[in-house]
Parts: sequence; structure tokens; C-alpha cells
Amino acid sequence: MNSGQVLVLGGPDSGKSTYLLQLYGRVFDGDGQMQLRGAVDSLVAIKDGLARLATGRPAAHTANGTETSLTLPLVENHTGREWDITVPDYAGEDLRRVGDSLRLPDRWRDLAATSDHWVVMVRLSLHPDMPDLVSRPVGELASASAERAAGADVQKLPIDMFLVELLQLLQHGRTQLEVTNDLRVTVALSCWDELGYPDDTMPSQVIRNQLALLDSYCTTTFGPRYRVLGLSAQGRALTEANPDVEFIDEGPSAMGWLVSEDGARDPDLTKLIAVE
Repeated sequence: MNSGQVLVLGGPDSGKSTYLLQLYGRVFDGDGQMQLRGAVDSLVAIKDGLARLATGRPAAHTANGTETSLTLPLVENHTGREWDITVPDYAGEDLRRVGDSLRLPDRWRDLAATSDHWVVMVRLSLHPDMPDLVSRPVGELASASAERAAGADVQKLPIDMFLVELLQLLQHGRTQLEVTNDLRVTVALSCWDELGYPDDTMPSQVIRNQLALLDSYCTTTFGPRYRVLGLSAQGRALTEANPDVEFIDEGPSAMGWLVSEDGARDPDLTKLIAVE
């Protein structure tokens, strides 16, 4: 039986944790193309996060420095193919430090080598438009990210450059371990609902306009094994002060959607993982 390893990558507030919560909720309920095939090692963070979503509030941000890796064991309903979805170092700041330091810890190298599908989450609303790079210094761009709490880490490079360097670093880890299997890369433009694009906007158009360097690199390096999707794991913004009534009435499993490559919305969040 074929099996696959999916490595989910995303910086702070990229929507990685919320997607994982919603994915678990979907597969636990048997919705979509996949279902759980075994027990999850630690459900504490997932249960707490889903409980908050069920009350119409956002899931809590993962604490900086968290050293947890969470894996969901899944199986495709129609093909029987097994997938392990792994999110290393649950806090996105840890991923950012890997990229900024240009040093790949052994554990990250092993994860990069054993996975055959990388899902890279990018929340465009947290980053300045890349065309500004022509007229603004790199340091200014790096500090111009969307509002953050006082004392928060500042990413050293614009997100476009950072992600290319990170992918190159992870690929180098695979080369060190002499891995030769084909690698698929999916870029998920997360929190799509924040962007305000018209219906039927194709994610490929957006990434070409706003993350041209990343798109060019992935197109050249991975070819047909590269794709871009939009993701709104919640379907809308949630606030602590004003719980969302529809989330309470309908439940988190009724919320959230993908934007497929042709620009159509799809409520099946498992399709971000499955690759035909």
C-alpha cells in the first residue's frame, strides 16, 4: 500500500494551527476525502483549539519556543493511501529561526528527507507587497510586516526571499541524506478571506503578483509537482471580544474552505493534503 509523508511549514500566525484543528475536525467526522486511521499522540492542543472555535473565538497562538511535533495519521477513503501529516515545532517562530540562521537542525533535516509533500503556508496580509522591494531597503521591508506585539521577533528577510532560502535549505538536507524521491510542494495562501479578492480569482495569479520570486523558484525547481491553493481555514476572521454566532450555531466543521487552482471554493479541506 502506498503511503505519503506531508510536512506542513508556516511562520507565526500563518494559519497553520487553525488549519490543523479544522483538518482534524473534518477527518474525525468523516467529512472529505480522508479519515483518521489511528490515534493521535497528543490531542490536548487540538481539543482546546476546537473548543475555542466552537465558541466563536479564535484558537490561541502557539507559545514561542514550543518543541512539539504533531502528526495526524490519515487514510484516503477511495484509494486506501495512507498519509502522515506532520507539523514540526508547533510555534512558527521556530521555523523562522531555522531560515534566518541558515542552519538546519538534525530533526528538521530528517523531516525534510522523509517527507514527499511540503505544504508551505503564507499569510499575505502579514507581509508588505513585494514590488516595494524595488524602491525600499530590505531592512525596512522586513520590519514593515503587519502589526505585532511589542517585543516580537522581526523576520530578517522579506517573506519571498525567506521562503526561497528555507526551501533551498530543506532541499540541501535531503541531498545530504541522498534522498532521491520526487517531492511535491503546495503553497497555501492562507487566510484568503482577508485579501478581498473577487470570486473566481486564481491563487496562481495572486502568487505571481505578490510572491514572484517564490513562484518562479518553485515553478523552475518542481515543475508540475508544484501548485498553489487558497486557504481560509475559518472562512472569516474571529475575535476574542465578539464571538461569532454562526460558528456557535453551525459548528467549526461547517466553516472554512479552499480556493482551488481554477478559483472555485471547495469546503473539503483535506484536498490541501491529497495530491492526485
